[in-house]
Amino acid sequence: MAPEFIVAFATGQKVEAARSVEMWRRSGFPAWTMRHGFYANMGGFVLQPRDSKPFPVNAKQLHYLVTRDYTPFPSISSKEIWDKSKQDGFQKLLTMVQTGWFVIQVLGRAIQRMPVTTLELTTFTYVFCTFASYYQWSNKPLDVESPTIIKIAKSTAEILIEAGNMPGASKPYQHTPLDFIDDQSPSWLTEIQPNLRFRMGPRERPLPRFTNDKFPVIGAGPNAILLFIVILAYCCLHFIAWNFSFPTRIERILWRVGCITIVATTFIFLVCETYQDGHRLGRWRRWYLRMFPRNPANLARVDTMEKKRREMEFIPFWEFVIMTPVTFIYTLARTYIVAEVFVSLRSLPSGAFDSVQWSLYIPHF
Repeated sequence: MAPEFIVAFATGQKVEAARSVEMWRRSGFPAWTMRHGFYANMGGFVLQPRDSKPFPVNAKQLHYLVTRDYTPFPSISSKEIWDKSKQDGFQKLLTMVQTGWFVIQVLGRAIQRMPVTTLELTTFTYVFCTFASYYQWSNKPLDVESPTIIKIAKSTAEILIEAGNMPGASKPYQHTPLDFIDDQSPSWLTEIQPNLRFRMGPRERPLPRFTNDKFPVIGAGPNAILLFIVILAYCCLHFIAWNFSFPTRIERILWRVGCITIVATTFIFLVCETYQDGHRLGRWRRWYLRMFPRNPANLARVDTMEKKRREMEFIPFWEFVIMTPVTFIYTLARTYIVAEVFVSLRSLPSGAFDSVQWSLYIPHF
């Protein structure tokens, strides 16, 4: 229905892994790689404290434990992590071959000026997003079936006591006892469900594995620019069907309106989220203070802004007011395009049933 969201999640996970690499290397651990970052944030490392239940730890939480000598740097290498996903490499290769052949077929039809159906075009756009997701997940293991167990001599209570006055260390946790280091927010579970007042059943504490519902906080950088281009390109690809043959004239008009709508609403969403993401992370304030320095203490205060202060405006009122109608309009347009893809199959041009003449590209002597 919306493959661009998969690309956004893949990009966010890649950015989080890259941030973990930078964090570990600043602390003197160059052996930490992108694969380690993905593996840790997937729940690949499970902490087993003394006299406490085991629970997963992500890259930030493991960094806290290693830098405070609770446990040595994990001995698992990048190659060993990748060995856990040999099957994933074969599946990706097989998928790339199949989808690549489909792309060649569609391009062949276009070159030979044969009709391309909206179903083929929509599938082509999904393949485009699939390639983008695979690129962002190129260093991500398939899954964590056998996590790496990290045993420590201290109990969970001792870790929390030694954390002292760190923000959140004395408060009840939602996911794991190390939420005061990184509570996996923003996520559907912690930010959205409580505000929507969804009924939530009892859950095991600490969580036996991480939930896969964390919203990407991408920030500024090459990956954010790439995501912006990929999402807009995905939406714009639907314009290729601007002059396609539709069963009725009204369906063609609605398709055109739908294409314009999804591009416009997507652009509005990206602009609003980029601005709010920069505000959430204090980026705009830092840039302003660097361009117009007055008091160095102001920049230091913004750089050390407490996490809770940023999270209080995770979804501000102005963004909610703008994004609610934008999301509704986008959903309507997207629903129509998906429905029209199948409805238009009732009346196809005769050329849609012809096959590409590959023999035309074979030299004849």
